Amino acid sequence: MNDSKALFDYWHDRVRLKKHELIAASEHVPTQTLRHECTNYDELWRSTGVQQLEEPERSKVIAIIKYECTAKVLQHRAGCLRDRAHELEEACYERDQQKSKLLALLKALQEKLFGKDKEIKRLETRIASLAAENEAFRAEAENGKAESELRKELEQLRKQYDAVEKRRQELAQNNKSLGGRVAHTKRYKQQRDEAKVLVEQQQTQIATLIQENQHLRAENEQLHRELKRSQN
Repeated sequence: MNDSKALFDYWHDRVRLKKHELIAASEHVPTQTLRHECTNYDELWRSTGVQQLEEPERSKVIAIIKYECTAKVLQHRAGCLRDRAHELEEACYERDQQKSKLLALLKALQEKLFGKDKEIKRLETRIASLAAENEAFRAEAENGKAESELRKELEQLRKQYDAVEKRRQELAQNNKSLGGRVAHTKRYKQQRDEAKVLVEQQQTQIATLIQENQHLRAENEQLHRELKRSQN
């Protein structure tokens, strides 16, 4: 075999690969290890046909065998690593796609949760407003009841006063009929004093009731103002 190309092709066809897991390993593997453990390099250069060659032909053939074994295993390893890199790129792309989907889903969930929070706050505000309105209505009802009771008490006091005045007039008329200027004067004075005391008591009660009514009106107006502020 004097034709160099034919010689290279001859030994190229006889190179066999093995231990494909080691060839495709992701970590670094020395070229010498790949040549000796992952090809039939040692078997080829130690073969009888090679060893029977005369020098320098034998050294030339061994060098060709070494080159072909090294080139073939490195080419195969490069292809495996390129395929692995492609797989990793696809996995990375798929992971990025999944990450984008998860982020979009998370954003949608956050928006829904934020919307729920706004709805809850709106409902809480509405509940507080209704509670204020209810309290105002209750205060108005109590104030109306207080005014009604005050009118009744004033009416009773007026009737009592009228009764006392009528009784005083009757006593005065009776005293006048019985005669006796001194007795009449004493009785009139006593009746007048009694009526005066009763009238003062009634006036005090009326003033107290009027003051309480004014206080209730002021509280009612304050509740109305607070209700309007809460509605705004």
